[in-house]
Amino acid sequence: MKDVIARTNRFYIEMSRKVLSEKEYDVLQKLLIEKMTLQEVASIYGVTGENVRQIFERTYKKVKSVTELLAEIDDYKQKLQQLKYDFKCETQQIKKRKSKTEIEIDQHKLLIASHFPFSKRMYSMFEVLDIDTIGQLAEIPLKSFGCFRRFKGQCKKELIAFIEFENIEHLFEGFSVWKTQPIE
Repeated sequence: MKDVIARTNRFYIEMSRKVLSEKEYDVLQKLLIEKMTLQEVASIYGVTGENVRQIFERTYKKVKSVTELLAEIDDYKQKLQQLKYDFKCETQQIKKRKSKTEIEIDQHKLLIASHFPFSKRMYSMFEVLDIDTIGQLAEIPLKSFGCFRRFKGQCKKELIAFIEFENIEHLFEGFSVWKTQPIE
């Protein structure tokens, strides 16, 4: 048990070395590590035992305050890490909510509100299929477009260009594969 106390004393003295004056450090070293008496240390410095005791008391308070500061710093570091983690979680949730909102807005957007230059053929096709919004367009499986009358290569290129122009690929399942396949 004495060995543990000596190691703890040595640790605290070393941790406080930068805060202590050379004399304070030396007094602590002699009293706690070398186990000298107050009178022995007093004779080395040419002062009374009471002066050594006062130096020890002041120094002890400094060491204690440094130790408390280090403990507070550790506590604040943990709080900071927790705040960073909470912030990261909240921003990810906001991004998820934002992306869901954007998807809903995309789906409700009218096709005629798009700045994409549709051909008359595509507009008439939308009329025949009774499609007014992007959401209605996204409900139709991409493979089904090849079955519609007058939906040929030019219409497919136009639909691909529109989807990429509006950046709504995520609404069309299998879009990346479908755009590379020829019309059957």
